[in-house]
Amino acid sequence: MTELVAEFALVVEGRELGGDVSRGASAARVYKQLTKQRSANATSGVLFGAEGAQQRHDGKWWQSESDTWDLLARLYEQRQQRRDVAMDDNMDASTDDDATLSDFVRAQDLLERDGQLAEYVEVRRWLEDTAREFQPVETRKGYLFYTRRSIRTQDTADSNAMSDTTQLVTDIDPDASSRQRRDIAIEDHEYTTSLLRTLFEYVRRGRMSDAMALCVESDEPWRAASMKGGLFWRDPQLEDAESTDRVGGNINRNLWKHACAALAHDTGNDSYERALYAALSGRVDEVLTVCVTWNDFVWAHVNAVIEMRMDHGLRGACVYEQAPATSFAHVQSRRTCATDMAQVFDIVESLDGCVQNEARDPLRRLQRALATNTFAEYVEEFAQALSPETDVRMVRVVAHASLCVRQSGAELPEPAVSAVLEAYVDRLARDHDELVAAYVAQMPTERQTHVYAQFVQMLNVSRDHRMQLLQRAERHGLDTHAVCRAATSAGVQPDDLLDSSDPSDSSDPSDQFELSEPSEPITNTEQRQVRALEWTTSSSHLYPYALAQACTLSRHFLLRGRTNAATVLLNSLPADF
Repeated sequence: MTELVAEFALVVEGRELGGDVSRGASAARVYKQLTKQRSANATSGVLFGAEGAQQRHDGKWWQSESDTWDLLARLYEQRQQRRDVAMDDNMDASTDDDATLSDFVRAQDLLERDGQLAEYVEVRRWLEDTAREFQPVETRKGYLFYTRRSIRTQDTADSNAMSDTTQLVTDIDPDASSRQRRDIAIEDHEYTTSLLRTLFEYVRRGRMSDAMALCVESDEPWRAASMKGGLFWRDPQLEDAESTDRVGGNINRNLWKHACAALAHDTGNDSYERALYAALSGRVDEVLTVCVTWNDFVWAHVNAVIEMRMDHGLRGACVYEQAPATSFAHVQSRRTCATDMAQVFDIVESLDGCVQNEARDPLRRLQRALATNTFAEYVEEFAQALSPETDVRMVRVVAHASLCVRQSGAELPEPAVSAVLEAYVDRLARDHDELVAAYVAQMPTERQTHVYAQFVQMLNVSRDHRMQLLQRAERHGLDTHAVCRAATSAGVQPDDLLDSSDPSDSSDPSDQFELSEPSEPITNTEQRQVRALEWTTSSSHLYPYALAQACTLSRHFLLRGRTNAATVLLNSLPADF
């Protein structure tokens, strides 16, 4: 953990980024790689028992944190780019009403104009890239190999013997089983089930090309054709830019989506086949039946929202007349789909069991704030809930996430960000005091002096180490003279320091004036007060202020008979003072 804290600080200082203009997103990518490496280290050579369980738990945390940094980098880079484009006076005109353009161009234009939809697409990509690993089915040549063999052997079987193949299909085509209401060989059935699950898992991870390639390699090319219908129709001759691409895509994509919905609606199909075509058509009913993790459920709903908004955005003028789809009215989704990202997370968080528990995970809550663009509200709530018991890992994550978001150009509530940074500085001061200055420099100027002075005046370290901390503060642009004055002032006048009135005025008769012996050691409080002057005697420019404070503290000691403390104080001053 120590090494990671130092590596994060290097990014904050900018040493890992150079002059990158998109520094917020770039910093998040560095954090992603750092935590991803931590996850790999935690899960390599996993032990058994309690130690192994802790390793797996740590690995899961680091992977989830790495995913969080990935999401932040994706979204805030996109948001920053949109702000830059919005400032450009030469933006291209919308193609919304141009009926001569293909669906592909209109879809691209829609994503450029609808920033929220573009963010939803990026969130879906993130959910696809961060999905759990799975084992795909192996490629098998020969369609329904065992069914074919059983049909051939059935003709030569003893007519007087009972045959196990009498309930098998007699034709080898994709519709034979449903048409004849017969089965295929058990081996083929098991492979088909595994194939359909793999196809869904590929689509779930955005790997459509892998899914279609598996279909072709397994001698089931019609499945690839059925999935390829989702490509937007494109005719290069209708586009302004010169292109050598051929006409492609599906000119009747809307009709294809209804056909997919019908396949998903058919209860006679395999559950993963129904989920596959439901995902392709933007339905959630059948996809949810095979979802397992929080990531799966969120993906299912986000995918449905995207398809719904794409359909709505592409309605209107079109160069061709679309085929009617009125015959598919009976396959309408039974569930009310979410209309925005906030509703997606509300629905998932309302689920029971382990999914709800996962939704309550601190990093999941942060991911929701990033995806719904409510990070400002999240930081305020996090700052209000800060306590000594707050997980130090979350303090680190939120502190650095706040810096990344702010560097990307987004506005955040400064008091909340400062509160989080101060909480992180408080934890750094225990073991990494050399890193504190880098984070104090990220606070508002009016808070920097107070926070750093409060930090340094509590340190019980050597004078050389104190001077090193001042050098770090100066390197990060802090006002070291103001820090030194504030640290000395706070150090020589702690809360328990009485006023400097004559002790004979005390109303307590037992409070008698008594001179200390020169050899008597000074108290810890007195030692701390004397050493507080080191901050202002570090520079000759501060000698006048140091002299005033030394006089005040000496008078305080002498009025209480602490001549030994006054002697220590005077001996501690520099020779040229």
